[in-house]
Amino acid sequence: MKIITLDRVSKRYRLSRLGSRSIREELVRTFAKLRPGHVAEERSDEFYALREVSLQIERGETVGFIGPNGSGKSTLLKLLSRIIYPTSGKIIVNGSVASLIEVGAGFHPELTGRDNIYLYGSIMGMKRAEVRQKFDRIVEFAEMARFLDTPVKHYSSGMYVRLGFAVAAHINPQVLLVDEVLAVGDAAFQSKCQQRIEELRRGGMTIFFVSHDMAAVERLCDRVYFLQQGQVRSVGEPQQVIHDYYNAVLFRHAPTSYSEYSHIEAQLGSGDNGTRAAEIRNVRFLNRDGQEIDTISTGEPLIARIEYTAYQTIEDPVFELLFYSAEGHLHTHYTTAINGEPIPMLQGSGAVEITCEEFGLTPGLFKIDALLVRRGAIDAYDRKPRQYLIKVMPGRKVRGMFYSPHQWRLLPTDEIRQQSDAAAEQRYL
Repeated sequence: MKIITLDRVSKRYRLSRLGSRSIREELVRTFAKLRPGHVAEERSDEFYALREVSLQIERGETVGFIGPNGSGKSTLLKLLSRIIYPTSGKIIVNGSVASLIEVGAGFHPELTGRDNIYLYGSIMGMKRAEVRQKFDRIVEFAEMARFLDTPVKHYSSGMYVRLGFAVAAHINPQVLLVDEVLAVGDAAFQSKCQQRIEELRRGGMTIFFVSHDMAAVERLCDRVYFLQQGQVRSVGEPQQVIHDYYNAVLFRHAPTSYSEYSHIEAQLGSGDNGTRAAEIRNVRFLNRDGQEIDTISTGEPLIARIEYTAYQTIEDPVFELLFYSAEGHLHTHYTTAINGEPIPMLQGSGAVEITCEEFGLTPGLFKIDALLVRRGAIDAYDRKPRQYLIKVMPGRKVRGMFYSPHQWRLLPTDEIRQQSDAAAEQRYL
């Protein structure tokens, strides 16, 4: 059964009301629109937050909406919660809707947290007795009993989110709208909210989930819409739509070489004649078949080949690759100092390879440092900061920040008993 239907919905905004026109000019323009045969023209000071969006959502689905900032995701949720109304098109919602789309939305700043819980419940059509029945669970979830009788105007943004989500997630609406506002909370509360969303999913609630956290979108959602410039660009299984999003947005303007980042190179480890003792010539990424690639999926095999030239004999060298996210956070660090056979010395030109049977990084664009150093030394023979790039697409399903291959198995009862008996016997001895 369809619980939500959007039929060719558009939302248009005016950037300015009058601009440089006088009131008289605006009146003339308005009356001109009423004339028969008038053809509407799109003004230069108007833009569409959503344009001709149609979709149908089944009861009990968890649907994700992804896209760059300004793509229309939050506008869509505001339309569904009736905070704003469409310029054209039709919206049909067959059920009650609770929303958490802005910090503090729906709260009266002068009222206490306690009063706002009852206020929000009454807005959702609940009787006071029904809210009272769920009151303790709401407060326990929000972990804010100490501040319950404080006016919410004194709350921090994190406290707003805690109380807002706790109320919205426990009054059992038929449709729950959740925007990126959850990112305001701390990591522990975000995890708690996602667990609650999973509980609501299993209970049959319809959930609209807007987020830039692709791992959460893939884990929680049955179907995903990719919005860009107010239009639906892709819809379908989470992994495929996330793949489309990365290709269209994240990787579209991705730099292809180090020169687009910086022209700075460390001139460390120079020899007596002013030239480098050794140099990293290139880093290539290869698939299992030895073909050079710049894109890989999570969980696929990866070979990294570091090509070098040693202009003089280099003893006890160490090669390193450091993978940084687009935001500059170090995600993983490969080094021959920890894994691999010791390299006694380098002479002339050659290459070393790092083989990873199941590459663990989750989807994103990663910038890579390459280093050649002497074991235990501070200075590097050569350092290529953020010079190499690799794009990681959705592959193996991941819950968390990193894919780690592992296996589960159910232990037979006899095996458990045997292990327990052996452990007891060992303790006795």
